[in-house]
Amino acid sequence: MSEPAGLPVIELSYAIELLSKKLEIQSTEAEQLIRLAKLVCLPRGDTLFQQGQPSHHFYLLLQGQLKGQRFRPDGFQDLTLSFFPGEMIGELGFFDQAPRTLTISARRDSVLLEIDQTALEQFGEFSRSVYHHLIRMLVSRFKRELGYSGPLKQHQFMLFQSFVRPEGFGMQAVEGFQSAMARHCELRRWKQLGDVTPPRSVSGKDWVVEMIETEPLEPLEALDDRLIEELDCMVVMLCASTLNDSRSCELLKAQLKSADDDLPVWFVLVHEAAWVEQSVVERIRSTFGGGFKLLHVRRGHHSDNARVARHVLGLTLGLVLGGGGARGFAHAGFFQALEEAGVVVDSVGGTSMGALVGALISSGRSAAEVSKALAISFKKGLPFKLTDYWIPKHGFVKSKAVDEVYQKAFGNSMIEDQPIPFFAISCNLTTGNQFLFEQGPLWKAVRASTSIPVFFEPFMAGRQVMVDGALVNNVPVDCMRARGARKILTVDVGLEEDITAHMVNDSSVQMPTMMKSLMRVIELGGIEKSRQAKVISDLYVQPSIEKIGLMEFERREEIVALGYEAGRQAIPDILGLLHKTT
Repeated sequence: MSEPAGLPVIELSYAIELLSKKLEIQSTEAEQLIRLAKLVCLPRGDTLFQQGQPSHHFYLLLQGQLKGQRFRPDGFQDLTLSFFPGEMIGELGFFDQAPRTLTISARRDSVLLEIDQTALEQFGEFSRSVYHHLIRMLVSRFKRELGYSGPLKQHQFMLFQSFVRPEGFGMQAVEGFQSAMARHCELRRWKQLGDVTPPRSVSGKDWVVEMIETEPLEPLEALDDRLIEELDCMVVMLCASTLNDSRSCELLKAQLKSADDDLPVWFVLVHEAAWVEQSVVERIRSTFGGGFKLLHVRRGHHSDNARVARHVLGLTLGLVLGGGGARGFAHAGFFQALEEAGVVVDSVGGTSMGALVGALISSGRSAAEVSKALAISFKKGLPFKLTDYWIPKHGFVKSKAVDEVYQKAFGNSMIEDQPIPFFAISCNLTTGNQFLFEQGPLWKAVRASTSIPVFFEPFMAGRQVMVDGALVNNVPVDCMRARGARKILTVDVGLEEDITAHMVNDSSVQMPTMMKSLMRVIELGGIEKSRQAKVISDLYVQPSIEKIGLMEFERREEIVALGYEAGRQAIPDILGLLHKTT
């Protein structure tokens, strides 16, 4: 039996198995397609194709790992994906004859099969069954284009280093994290890569994580080069005392500098207190810069360790809260239903009123505390005095009045200080693009995301003019996907406003109110994103808020109750989603 040039026997059988499973075709059909294809070897760091190039081929990844990046016209990278063996690359553009939507490069030395139109036509003469699966491939690829994270890698390598004190809560946090990891996978702990023995087998139901626990004061240069090549992520647990040890800081900085630029690095900050120590977060940023993801473990909060494990393993539940004016109070009631059912969210993001409620949730507040904070701010409807309004030059409500509301609610807290990762969406009127707040003062993110044009004065970020995020993305499910959420629960409180003019009599027409027209204009900007959210959410909930006006803030308690009822009814589906095999 002849083989494709350069493809060893063991790889041929492996490729046949992968392709037959991926396309749901017989092994003989997969083998024939492979014989018509071209073998491509892609060294680490090389580019397979770039965004915008013609789509003349699609690929099957046999070995290695690829990285996909999507760039906006302004050069900002808004999506990063990983591709593992068994995945198809570029098939949507190939079949649609559309330009490449991602730039694909090799994160590790990789081997792929390249399939072009000629190979497919020749294969069509041999078998037609492969075409039966093309539509399903296109649907799957469409989800990926919207941020679907793809299959989990079943055999992972993790470098783990602990810089916490060997006594006290620090070690409890380390043990709690490792126990949480072991609940999701077969966790195998080693001192060095050379000690790792091959797992018995990695079947479709197995998930093995090799945790390499090196000495924290061991320079990265002393580690096996093969370890650096094999690593899928690096987890560092540290506490305030770590920052007082200059040697530890210098070695950790050297390791971060020497590690692969594409290697995900998690800093897990252990807090001796039951709250996040803000000054420690600031010192970590000033000492180590950026380029890593920051998570928190607080004393007395057992759910923190479980949340960290899910983030590291890519098993997070993301909660997305849409904008909708006063209807956004429903988010507080929905969160109460989640809390009563024991559902813990791992990330939260939102737009406009969803950003406000999401920020309160991300701070670690209970449902009762979230509702109390809203009651304080919106005790009698909108939280503004008569003197806060003026003849508008930039907006009906003065910036100072709006700023004070959010400063009072969130103080000096930073987004990265929150125990639950958070982001907010705003519209940058200067550039015309959406802006994602995931660092910086929490109150500013909420202020920018809720700045209804004309009604509020815009929020100024330097020379950039920021307004309500509903203009561009009222239900930011795609942003939650891009930030790694495995499962997404979406609560949409937006409704498409009916602004049809009504005839009062034969000669008079009742026009819609100015505010209703304004909210419709805002809604139109993000209407496609909102409709898209229904498709790409794992669970989409829309409370019965159709009889609630956008500006009826005085009906807060009634709206919260509607959100609670929607959440209570959705709990069986939510629990089913959480228990579904990933």
